[in-house]
Amino acid sequence: MFPEPFFHGGADEVTPGCWKADPSIQSFLSQQNGTLSQILETFINKTLPIITSHNKTAVYWEDVILAPDTWNNGPNNTKLLTAAGYRVIVSSWEFYYLDCGHGDFLGNDSQYDRPPTSSDVDSNGGSWCGPYKTWQKVYNYDITHGLSEVEKGRVLGAEVALWSEQADGAVLDARVWPRAAAMAEAMWSGNRDEKGIKRYAEATDRLNEWRYRMVGRGIMAEPIQPLWCLRNPGMCNTVKPFVAQ
Repeated sequence: MFPEPFFHGGADEVTPGCWKADPSIQSFLSQQNGTLSQILETFINKTLPIITSHNKTAVYWEDVILAPDTWNNGPNNTKLLTAAGYRVIVSSWEFYYLDCGHGDFLGNDSQYDRPPTSSDVDSNGGSWCGPYKTWQKVYNYDITHGLSEVEKGRVLGAEVALWSEQADGAVLDARVWPRAAAMAEAMWSGNRDEKGIKRYAEATDRLNEWRYRMVGRGIMAEPIQPLWCLRNPGMCNTVKPFVAQ
């Protein structure tokens, strides 16, 4: 059904607790004296030949190579995987998860019931992957940071992700755009100029114009600047870059 050369084989967030509660898994573990890692290995060994038999390159979440639930280490995991010889498509939650920063979908959540002076939830708004990933954060992420030239050659590209626990068609356009456009420019053209300087200043005017073009075409993209800034290019930029204190 899918003509693309890549096929995703899964293995994201394998939950051992669910496996342990399954009678067939319990039987397998007792009869084979096996481990949960061996069960995942069995799945991969059965499905990988099916994928490759159709001349596809299999894509897996990094859990297959690294320990489960280690996908929150950004460039560190990219380094581990490329150093081991694997090709990588980067989708780090710290930079590329577009659903983050909207609280959590679980009800009856007591973490929000804190004194006004509590900062436990303030930093992420109760979202496990908060705060919200701004277009600037998306744009400025260097996906090959800390890699050797050989390792950089193993990074195929990147993708943003919008998980749907708190997103549907009503908010789709605004959650995706223009942040996905910011990532696209960074991937296609790079986020640095010929001198190696980050281009986020000039990208602001470019993406702002692109956002209004999308709106004109019926795509309800989120605004990144007031309309006045579009009509007066550069006038909404800082005179000089902010310096972190």
